Amino acid sequence: MTNTCANCSSTLNEGSLICPQCGTAADSRITETGSTEAPTYKPVDDMSGIGGWLILPAIGLAITPFMSLYGIIIDIQGLTSEHLGVFTNHPSLTGLLIFELIINAAFFVAVIYLNILFYTKKRILPKCMIAFYAANCVLILADHLATTAVFPSVDLSGGIMTVVRAFVGAAIWIPYIHSSIRVENTFVN
Repeated sequence: MTNTCANCSSTLNEGSLICPQCGTAADSRITETGSTEAPTYKPVDDMSGIGGWLILPAIGLAITPFMSLYGIIIDIQGLTSEHLGVFTNHPSLTGLLIFELIINAAFFVAVIYLNILFYTKKRILPKCMIAFYAANCVLILADHLATTAVFPSVDLSGGIMTVVRAFVGAAIWIPYIHSSIRVENTFVN
């Protein structure tokens, strides 16, 4: 006995679990008389919940508050350092440290808010995540340019790598969040 796929109308052999053309799952049931009912098909796009590739942004959201908190501590230590003679040689260093402190504090608050949105599965999360990744790129680039202006003769290749990581991360996760069926089906509250 052969059946046809309800999704694409391809012919299926008896006992097929999926359609060989479109990959739609078949759910055949045995009736009380012992005969097999025609399979019912579920579309592949019924993915929802935190799983698949969505786990990686979840891990990033879990780690980022600690990284921001660490940055805040480092900036406060720099501003309250006993070696304040550094500030006389580079008077704009104080402004740079205050700028970094404000950025890290803003990221800390934003990531806590994003975590709340993420785990309560709020509909607004994808837009907020896209805005966060874009702002992260802009602010990390601005911080690197400001640091280069304060210390023009210092090798800042580590800062360049931070900027590249931010832009690569945004290039990966912004399109994923924008077009993922799992993201669309998960954040519905």
